[in-house]
Amino acid sequence: MNATEGQISISLFPGDKRERVAIRSSRPLHAARVLVGKTPQQAIEIIPLLFNICGTAQSRAALLAMKKEGDGEGMPAGSNDHRIEAARDMLVLVENAREHLMRLFTDWPRLFSLPADNNNLPYLSQLQSTFRRALFDSSRAFTFDSALNSKAGEANNLIDKLDDYLRDHVFACETVQWLQIQDIAALHEWATITNTIAAQTIAIICERGWASQGQSNCLPLPELDSEELCKQLDQPRSSDFIATPQWQGECCETTSLSRQLDNLLIQSLQDEFQYTLITRWTARLVELARIPGQLRALHAMLQTASPVGAHSPVHSLDTDRRVASIEAARGRLIHRVQIENGRIRHYQILAPTEWNFHPGGLAAQTLGSIASRRHDDIDTLAHIMINVIDPCVGYDLRVH
Repeated sequence: MNATEGQISISLFPGDKRERVAIRSSRPLHAARVLVGKTPQQAIEIIPLLFNICGTAQSRAALLAMKKEGDGEGMPAGSNDHRIEAARDMLVLVENAREHLMRLFTDWPRLFSLPADNNNLPYLSQLQSTFRRALFDSSRAFTFDSALNSKAGEANNLIDKLDDYLRDHVFACETVQWLQIQDIAALHEWATITNTIAAQTIAIICERGWASQGQSNCLPLPELDSEELCKQLDQPRSSDFIATPQWQGECCETTSLSRQLDNLLIQSLQDEFQYTLITRWTARLVELARIPGQLRALHAMLQTASPVGAHSPVHSLDTDRRVASIEAARGRLIHRVQIENGRIRHYQILAPTEWNFHPGGLAAQTLGSIASRRHDDIDTLAHIMINVIDPCVGYDLRVH
């Protein structure tokens, strides 16, 4: 982690009735201020330099917000091509897959004392650049004059390769077959007969009695009313809202779990275990298994003349209020930009880490639940819970 990125500091006080968890963030939340006074073109070149985590999602949100805000400011008409928008959304999904897989192969073995499998890392390191080259001329995906590669249709082969990779290294079966699992019994059976890291972690969670650990009552972050959101962002103390956001007075979560609540397995786990470790851990695997199908749906849009009936699983946009929302790996990422006379007057970014690591929010509730009673594996459980919520910066954990 780069020191300039800050970190999340977490303290647990097991059994303490006054305070069980304290969360403090030193994340710099105003990096976007460097964009003020810049032209949209300059800003889109700076954005990738500001964010080395989920940089594709950041660029996607920035381009969406600035393109719409810049309508009438000389933006190329071609940038509204729905096929280009679909290809950009594909890159966000590929980044999400890579981020989840990096956690799986680099963090999960350490957290569960399993042998590492570093043979997977070379493929992951090239995953995004391979898709970008296939989809866009000169790999220029996030510029105002981006153009599709004439062979973008061949990217379907890359989707098949990703699907095969998930089959061979994560699920030990086809992703569509794994997605047919619908309850804890079938999930545990899969975990006990499968030798992948993903399966072994599920087996350990079940066998050590950790499945119901880490209860939380945070509601999933709903679709936000853009008018109300902009009122919050226009307040004199909008920085407080960005640092510790709540919606209608409530802490909310935006995670893989909140995106996968329509899945039958997740619904079954939620009914039996509520919002606990097993439900969250499985939701990330569900999301991974679904990404090839989502990529194929977006890829099909590259062959169509119009986007009739199309719906993106990645982004939403309020063209009147200049707010772009992206479903990044760690949750919903929101960009809001205002432009005057061709230059950025104001730029705000609301990241998922601020929702999920709010001092009274998701991480605080799950860790507080673990700390409510003393047990020998509290340190291990706390690290596992933090990993599944997944901050976009490093963290320091102290158990007192």
